[in-house]
Amino acid sequence: MSDNKSVVEIVVNPEKCMGCLMCALRCSLRYSGVFNPLKARIRIKGLNGNEIRFTEECNNCGLCADYCIYGALVVKEGG
Repeated sequence: MSDNKSVVEIVVNPEKCMGCLMCALRCSLRYSGVFNPLKARIRIKGLNGNEIRFTEECNNCGLCADYCIYGALVVKEGG
């Protein structure tokens, strides 16, 4: 798959993360072709996502924020 999506700034609110891993699942599907959080470019640690970080492979496409229903990942306005 292509990495054509434009680069955005992602605001991280770890206190809002519920640890559902939807962001990681969607990321891994787009960039690895499988639903596997270990193959995603985002890492969620802790029972309620106390730590959210991006791997070096992350290209800031914003896909994770698009699928975050809790507001833990949000595309910055104007970014």
